[in-house]
Amino acid sequence: MINILKNVALAPYTTFKIGGNAGFFVEVGSKNELEEAIEFAGNNNLAVFTLGGGSNILISDKGYNGLVIKMNISGINSADSPAGWHIQAGAGEAWDDVVAYAVGLNAGGIENLSLIPGTVGGAVYQNIGAYGSEIKDVLVSVKAYDIQTGNIVELLNEECGFEYRHSVFKYNKNLIIVEADFLLSKENKPNLSYPDLQKQFIGAEPKISEIRRAVIDIRLNKIPYPPLSANAGSFFKNPLVPINNFKNLLRNYPDLKGRESGNGFIKLS
Repeated sequence: MINILKNVALAPYTTFKIGGNAGFFVEVGSKNELEEAIEFAGNNNLAVFTLGGGSNILISDKGYNGLVIKMNISGINSADSPAGWHIQAGAGEAWDDVVAYAVGLNAGGIENLSLIPGTVGGAVYQNIGAYGSEIKDVLVSVKAYDIQTGNIVELLNEECGFEYRHSVFKYNKNLIIVEADFLLSKENKPNLSYPDLQKQFIGAEPKISEIRRAVIDIRLNKIPYPPLSANAGSFFKNPLVPINNFKNLLRNYPDLKGRESGNGFIKLS
């Protein structure tokens, strides 16, 4: 049985530590509890907002006059297969705990995404990326609760509409992520495409655990870790410009940095 609360301060649930109250607030730890929460919102004509780790979000001092659902569906499971390690994680699981779990298995593919604050649901929602890696590179499928039908639906990678820090879940508010399935490599294939990592491992082929340690060190030197200092991490999107535009910009700004991002675009520093 879920416990619906009224006028709950949202600031403690965010990494910025600011924001007003939720008209109604509930924490859900299972798909059944999520269904109960959605039913309550429907019966009371309430808008719904799903909250994960509270990072990458700024809540107004006016708060939210609806039902805020704190996603706590947790759990990490793994399965060995010929294709690699399958790792399933609940949407409320802390993202970095999933990375640590994968590194413990020596499963590669998300070590470059170490120490990013937030939950699995949030990571998929915005297709998080860092140091040359993105969620879309390793995600197999997502299970989501469809508010309109009341059913759990499964979306394969190609159905998630992944783009740069974007997914189908950003505009289809009827879908609430409950679980994600990732496929990680058994082979040691270090991704050193990012300059900061190249400097760390010149002429070396680091282990997955070494890359994780390096990424953590780099991040801590750039941005205070949100649990220790109120902030929302790095949440700005780098501008994407066509290659020809980038070349024109270089004439006036020769020190401008950029990396190819595919499809004829350059991601500016």
